[in-house]
Amino acid sequence: MTGGRQWMATIALAVGIFILITIEELPIGVLSVMAPDLGVSAGVGGLAVTVPGVLAGVIGMLAPVLVRGLDRRLVLVLALGSVVLSCALSVVAPNFAVLLLARLFAGTSIGLYWSVLAVVAVAQVPASRASRALTVAFSGAGAALVLGVPVASWIGTHLGWRSAFAVVGLAALVAGLLILLLVAPVRTEAPVTVRMMRRAGRSRGVRHALVLTGLVITAQFITYGYVSPLLHARADVPFTRIGAMLLLFGLAGIVGNFAVGIVLRRSAPLGVLVIAAGLGAALLAFLLIARTPGTALLVMPLWGLFAGAASVTVQAFVSSEARDVVEEGTAMNSAVFNISIAFGALIGGRILDHAGQTPLVLTSVTMIVVAIVILVRYIRTTPTHV
Repeated sequence: MTGGRQWMATIALAVGIFILITIEELPIGVLSVMAPDLGVSAGVGGLAVTVPGVLAGVIGMLAPVLVRGLDRRLVLVLALGSVVLSCALSVVAPNFAVLLLARLFAGTSIGLYWSVLAVVAVAQVPASRASRALTVAFSGAGAALVLGVPVASWIGTHLGWRSAFAVVGLAALVAGLLILLLVAPVRTEAPVTVRMMRRAGRSRGVRHALVLTGLVITAQFITYGYVSPLLHARADVPFTRIGAMLLLFGLAGIVGNFAVGIVLRRSAPLGVLVIAAGLGAALLAFLLIARTPGTALLVMPLWGLFAGAASVTVQAFVSSEARDVVEEGTAMNSAVFNISIAFGALIGGRILDHAGQTPLVLTSVTMIVVAIVILVRYIRTTPTHV
């Protein structure tokens, strides 16, 4: 492919992950209107994030073995087709049980897409541009926070939450066509086996990536999974302005996604350290400062700056530290990433319903502190990072 075609393909991959992040986090943005309409509490409504996240984790872990010699580009297209089906079912869901059924298809799509995205992105460009391709491809995650979730939240609060799912389903159809037309086929040289997955699990770098991803992403979604009701109850932000708050969060997130590339080119573990420390500080600021719409307006971009860089940073850690088991390590990390989103939402819902807002945020901060301690020890005891 020509240079222009290579980057068009990479941008198409970014559009796909834009859709995946949007559908994964969409219930967060419309939770305040969706849960009452379906007759459930905010904590129970959070299962709309938990259920697909758990399934995505399982699918992501098994994907390299299941797809074997299949063209990874077609795996991405199938994933987006599953998003279309999920959204169609969500639009007509008469109750919360049917919505959860629809979210199973979302979970399948998330697991498939995340598990192969990095491999496909790197294969589109020369090896010397691999890190840049990863940054561009994963920028779709930050863009989803900038436009996808906030716009869907706005649609949900003004036109109804079902309309938000309809718009995302249509976007998934378009994204699937773009990938089919622009992305070059990608097949691995040898099928991934269960033995290879076990070997990846024994890698010190992969093990640390999984632990750090689990701690940081779970901590993020314990609080962020309930940001809509938190902003309303804690900072007195009207429901109609929550979408604007999430837009600021996401705008800062896409800035962070590209800015962290400067650190990642020096050291992926250092990049994770910067993001974890920033997230911890931002969550603490949310707890202590965000008491009015004005102060929330200050804290949300700070939080988004670091949260938006989390996905590309943990993936860069795997690519850097997994060495000869990158595809297997990527699949395992994507599984943990999505399970962490799921359990973050689940744990956050239980804490919010039974203990309240302050313990919710403090739990997130504590988990990030633990992650920082583990990461500092890893850096100190790894020769290439000392």
